[in-house]
Amino acid sequence: MPGETTHEAFNNLPHHLYTSDSPRFQLGNEPVSTHLTGCYVLWQNEVPVGRFAFYENPGLQYQHSLAACIGSYECKNDPAVSQKLIEEAITLAKSKGYSWVIGPMEGSTWNNYRFSTHHQQASFFMEPYHHLYYNDQFIQAGFKPIANYYSNLDQSLEYDAQALAQAKKGYEEEGAVFRSIDMENFEDDLKKIGQLSISGFAENFLYTPISVDEFVSKYARLKQFFDPKLITIVEDAQGELQALSFNIKNFNDPSGKSMIVKSLMRSKSCVFKGVGSYLVGKTTQTAKEMGFEQVIHAFIIRGNASQNISEKYSANEYKSYALYGLKL
Repeated sequence: MPGETTHEAFNNLPHHLYTSDSPRFQLGNEPVSTHLTGCYVLWQNEVPVGRFAFYENPGLQYQHSLAACIGSYECKNDPAVSQKLIEEAITLAKSKGYSWVIGPMEGSTWNNYRFSTHHQQASFFMEPYHHLYYNDQFIQAGFKPIANYYSNLDQSLEYDAQALAQAKKGYEEEGAVFRSIDMENFEDDLKKIGQLSISGFAENFLYTPISVDEFVSKYARLKQFFDPKLITIVEDAQGELQALSFNIKNFNDPSGKSMIVKSLMRSKSCVFKGVGSYLVGKTTQTAKEMGFEQVIHAFIIRGNASQNISEKYSANEYKSYALYGLKL
């Protein structure tokens, strides 16, 4: 666990597996404290060669059965080593009575999860980076994909300005108020966004709730990266948050010409029909007007409703990812 002697070896291992300029170190892929029950290191000839964090989230279920999580996974490119490392995690999950073990996941879908399945394109900002052979190591240990995700790339940035203007006018006549995030009252807006996210994502795959305070703490540290022009809040006439489009500049792009659609959500009781599609179109317009040349629609689960909205504006698959599970 953090603070213990072994944790130094846990923390240092990635520096032995990646070059110092690797995207792996941009935002890191380290354990989070919530639901974390242990950090484990595999040693070979007194040298650390693999690691994982073990999470026990009491609300996490897959196929109506309790599931444990493997996160912060790192390992040398050696099948024998990875087999031994993952077998340790499996044995641990079995000993604790779990029916499934899922990975990679830092305790819940609020944190980093999924492996990229190719590196044909450069990593974008806030996208976890790791060795591709980790997919093979999980599959070799018996894991199978339980969900597949992708990111789309829109380089055409086509939109209908007249239709968007008419749609906005219609929403405003229904009482909608469109505004940017308030950087002067940043945490107050984060609380509103947290409340909407916690309820709005409740039906998502592998969803487990977090507190509003946890949500605020998670995103407050990223304030320096937020541009209010890229975040649209939709409220009703009473000031209740109804929908949100959260977008962020791709700070990994040296040209500064790409932007990421990170989250799009609306409340279950939202009366503004079609506002999600409108927000994606408006985001495309904003991106074009601000000089961006491409928009990444990030981390879409295959078969999700957001897939249809994204493909309306962007049909080019850019990245793909997998989340793995093993029935015990």
